[in-house]
Amino acid sequence: MKNETANAIKLITTLSIVYVASNFYRSSIAVIAPNMMDELGLTHEQLGVVGGTFFIAFAIFQVPVGIFLDRYGPRKTICGLMLFAVLGSAGFALATDFLELTAARFFIGVGCAPVLMGSLVIISRWLSAERFALYMSLIVGMGGLGNILATTPTAILTDMIGWRDVFWIASLFSAVSIIFGYLIIKDAPEGHAFHARKVESMKDTLGGVIGIIKDRQFQLVFTINLVIYGTIMSIVGLWGGNFLRDVYGLDLTARGNILFWMTVAVIGGAFFYGYLDGVCKSRKKLVATASITTIILLVVLGSIPVVSVWQISALLILFSFFGNYGVLIMSQGRSIFPERLLGRGIATLNTAVFLGVFLLQSMGGFIIGTFATADGTAPLEAYRVLYFSLAAIVAVALLIYSRSKESKTPKEKAPETA
Repeated sequence: MKNETANAIKLITTLSIVYVASNFYRSSIAVIAPNMMDELGLTHEQLGVVGGTFFIAFAIFQVPVGIFLDRYGPRKTICGLMLFAVLGSAGFALATDFLELTAARFFIGVGCAPVLMGSLVIISRWLSAERFALYMSLIVGMGGLGNILATTPTAILTDMIGWRDVFWIASLFSAVSIIFGYLIIKDAPEGHAFHARKVESMKDTLGGVIGIIKDRQFQLVFTINLVIYGTIMSIVGLWGGNFLRDVYGLDLTARGNILFWMTVAVIGGAFFYGYLDGVCKSRKKLVATASITTIILLVVLGSIPVVSVWQISALLILFSFFGNYGVLIMSQGRSIFPERLLGRGIATLNTAVFLGVFLLQSMGGFIIGTFATADGTAPLEAYRVLYFSLAAIVAVALLIYSRSKESKTPKEKAPETA
């Protein structure tokens, strides 16, 4: 136990530092979105695509990332691909139109694609399985500093130096985090099966991916994973800032402050569900409860009239907290795959997360763009449709997920080390 605690502290701290950059990028344009729209003349639909491109790049590269993780190990995969994020962030700072922003955002997404999945493979090999959800929640929570930096700090820096210089700073931080991670990250402990693995042929490698996709339990878990983070990031990561500006008339700093506390709530939700996974007997019932709570909060947000700022802030914060239950799904997904398919399995499952964000953020752009007025703002009705649409999508996903098997056993075994 003492040795595991020491390993956990070292690994989780290191992985969290690398993960900070990834989290910053995925949330960074929410608070500055109106500024970018004004400067570059972006439409709501274009903003939705720019925001979602990061996540579609993530989704596209999850299967390659899984193959790289199993073949080359997480250390080389994370640090090698993160170089694309360094270049993409610099490109974003230099972009002058929609296409350049989209291309730069795609590069950033490619670079960040392996960070969380590589981290999960590492903790699966170094730390005990029964604490997997807790360890994952710690990485997600501590790495969530990047999401926090994307709120009020980004708003303040944007006011001081402009949003372009913010991305130059992010590019430098990413480069430093790569060096730090490469020096400390280890693929697996000595004697672990990873070190004795046989390099599969490309046919066998792809066959493993196809086998994962055909697995019925994987398909059911994939469905709910498609909407959990996408629902959160549609509001916290993109359209929340516009909602607070269009409906409540809040300026950049005020929007940043509310998004800051929403982001803190997202991080708190990861810790909350990571803890509950260790004490609740049924993971499936916990997922269902979290989904239903999220649906209720979305329906309330879509139903209420314009209220005071503190009231809408409280509702958005509650939604951010209770809606972030993805750690439960990744824990359930981890139980499906054997060691030789671990990287490919959780990375393929993670494809749902970022494909979902792309689809739901883009959907938000088309919904809000339909209602947009000549001055570029949108009325309350536009956001009502968005909230109700998200609630309906989560409800359908939950219905499909309800057919999955309970993944939690009385005592989950640790992964093989030889």
